[in-house]
Formats: sequence, C-alpha cells, structure tokens
Amino acid sequence: MSFSKDTKISILLSTVHAERVGDSYAMRGAVLYALNRMSGGGDTLSGALPQNQIGSKVVGEGDVVTGAEPPKDDEKKQPGVTERTAGYSETKESDGTEEVVLWVPNREPYSVKVGNVDCDVYLYDENGKLNLNGVNSDNREVFVTFLGKKGIDVLDADTIVDSMLDWVDPDDLTHINGAEDKYYESLPEPYKTKDASFSSIEELMLVRDVTPEIFESIRDEITVYGDNQIAINVNFTSKEIISSIPGLSDGIADDLISYIGESGPIKEVDDLRDLFWSLGIIGDSFEKIRPYLTVDQSSFVTIRAIATSSNQRTNNQGSSNDYGYRIIAGKRDVGFEIVAVFPE
Repeated sequence: MSFSKDTKISILLSTVHAERVGDSYAMRGAVLYALNRMSGGGDTLSGALPQNQIGSKVVGEGDVVTGAEPPKDDEKKQPGVTERTAGYSETKESDGTEEVVLWVPNREPYSVKVGNVDCDVYLYDENGKLNLNGVNSDNREVFVTFLGKKGIDVLDADTIVDSMLDWVDPDDLTHINGAEDKYYESLPEPYKTKDASFSSIEELMLVRDVTPEIFESIRDEITVYGDNQIAINVNFTSKEIISSIPGLSDGIADDLISYIGESGPIKEVDDLRDLFWSLGIIGDSFEKIRPYLTVDQSSFVTIRAIATSSNQRTNNQGSSNDYGYRIIAGKRDVGFEIVAVFPE
C-alpha cells in the first residue's frame, strides 16, 4: 500500500503534534515532580506536599536515588532521577519516619524520565537575577550596563531604565530619558503608567522602547520576586549580570564563575571577601561592590523543564530555542507553592 505526498505530510504532522502534546504533559509532570522534591516529597510524580513534616537531607555531588537517572556526564547508569545540589547543605530534620532528598537550585540540571520522555529540570534561584523592582536612581547604571551587554544601544538602554523608573514612581516628573503618562497616552492604543511596582516581568514590555526582541533577550535574567533590591546571588548568576556591577570586569566575572563551577558554591560572605581579595578586589573596592552581592538564596525559585528526548536545544541556563514548561515556586512554612505558571 502506498500513500500520496499529501497523506504522508498529514501523517508526519499528526505524529509531530502527538509528540509535542506528549512532551508538554511530560514537562509539566517533571516540573511538578521537582516541586514535590523541593518540598520534601518522595519519589512520586506529584505536586502535592507530604502529609506530615518528614526528615530531610541534601545529597552530595553524584549521589543517586533509587529509580533515578544520573546526569549525562556521569558514568553510573541507574534508572530514575539524579539529585545534584552543587554542594549546598541543608538542616537535617527527622521525626523518626524517613529521610527524603531535597532538590535545591543548581547550575546543572536534574534529569527525570516521565513515561518515555527524558526531561532536564533546571532550578534557578531568583536572587541570581536582576530584580526590576530593585532598580533605582542610585543603581540604575547596573541595569543600563546589563542592557548594553545584551547588545542594546546605550541611548536605548538609558531610555528604558529611565522609563522603568517613571513607570513605578508615583509622580508625573519625567526622568531625563524617561516617559510618563503624556508619552503613553499619545500611543495608538493609549494607557497610563502604573505608578507602582512591577507585578510580572512581562509588564516590562509596556515600558517605552522595550521591544519583544529586547524582552526575549533578557527575560531569563530578570525577576520581580524576592527582595526589591539589586543583591545578586553570585552562585547562580550570569557573566553579564556580574560584570554589570561597577568595578567588576568581564575577566573577573569569568574567574568568579569558573571558581564556583570548580569548587562549588560560596556559602559565607567572608569566603566571598577572600575570593575577591585573590582577584585584586580588596578594601574599599570590595566594600563598594559588597551591597550588590549576596550568597543568600531567595524564597523564590524558577523550575523549568525541557524535553531533551525531543532534541530540545538548551544552554547552560536552561534556555531553549523551542519550548518548555516553567513555573515560579515560593517557599512557605512547609515546602513550596506555585505562584506563577509559564507554559511555553
């Protein structure tokens, strides 16, 4: 039996569609699995929190949980999920029931198989990103420099940052390159400035000169969650963000990220001070950059799953040229809860 060209194309498109649907369900399941693991749940594909508060621990590099699959660069071969924590230690608690491995933010992805679909799951600490609500007149140059490193013209970057400040401030006074109500009301589809903090990163696209292309280029490195300040967790940030801090060059950013990649996360401010001393940043020079840096984790985490078995291309921050499934989870008294969902 033979098929016409149109029939073959139709069958192919139906197969691709079915694979995409299957991948979507798998990625959603992988994200919920990660949420459960972060919250102290066991080895089940569930977003629910455990009925009782149970003991917890964090495993070290390369430890493997029963039923899990190691990272692609690990020579061990076992079925299931690899728990990798970049060396973070958590308080061990026990009520006499059992110990459960907690997933925590890490530069490397966790791996989970849902059905027959392999997924990489990335956990990002929101403190590793630039908080839109932390930008102010005193630190605006950090965001201007960051935009420049993303290939945005310096005048456009100045306009965007000044317009961000005008977007959130309560007055009608316009910053030098900014925009208040008069500008937005002159648009074909007029609206007013918000005069309040950003509620989502997508809201940035309402700000003057922020094009869809600019937004897409920075969306993985900005946030509205956590403390409303620019205090970057050096363990989970990017070269572009670190080198946007006054006094820190691309070379120092490279050295810092390389050190963390080889030695694990920096856990104490004194350790951070010692590292910068070895990089030539000492005394007053360190104190000037200190307010921009932290080793503290946020109460908010981005969980993103990519279906790797469908040949999704990702970079080391989990960005994909195609699609994935992403949520923001916020810490509560017991475990985490979903605060935002971004199906892609």
